Amino acid sequence: FEAKKQMEKALATYREMIEVYESGEEDPIDIPLYNRVGDLLQKAGNLPEAVAIWERAVDHYAEGGFYNPAIALCNKILRQSPGRTVVYYKLGKISAEKGFKADARQNFLEYASRMQKSGNLDEAFRALKEFADLVPDQDDVRLMLADQLVKAGRKPEAIDQLQVAYAQCMREG
Repeated sequence: FEAKKQMEKALATYREMIEVYESGEEDPIDIPLYNRVGDLLQKAGNLPEAVAIWERAVDHYAEGGFYNPAIALCNKILRQSPGRTVVYYKLGKISAEKGFKADARQNFLEYASRMQKSGNLDEAFRALKEFADLVPDQDDVRLMLADQLVKAGRKPEAIDQLQVAYAQCMREG
């Protein structure tokens, strides 16, 4: 259908294939198909659905340990839809798993900042804590988290973070 320029029929067939993969009836999942469907949806002017399909591909790539294509797709999503806050989180997490500390830091901080601006302090603090746990040598992030927790009136949580930072410093001498 795609070769015949019958994009609606091609998309319907591809969507059906993706449903089969996600139902668990077919193994393994053809992750590049998600990217292809996203590209076709984008060309058809349906960017929201394209982004949603690309995000599902990111999840599948990350679950399978295929971090490079997951990172590439996250960057593609952010080029097309920079307001997709959750993609910064996904990109940060994948970057941390890959060992790209600077990229992980940048994306986790961007995610936390966006969560804070939207009024979701709990999620912002949770993300910063997750980053600090994933990349424990980033003491300044844990200290920043503790400072933000104090400012938010959450002193017991701040003390917990300071104790973790102290223990890390003691381990490092």
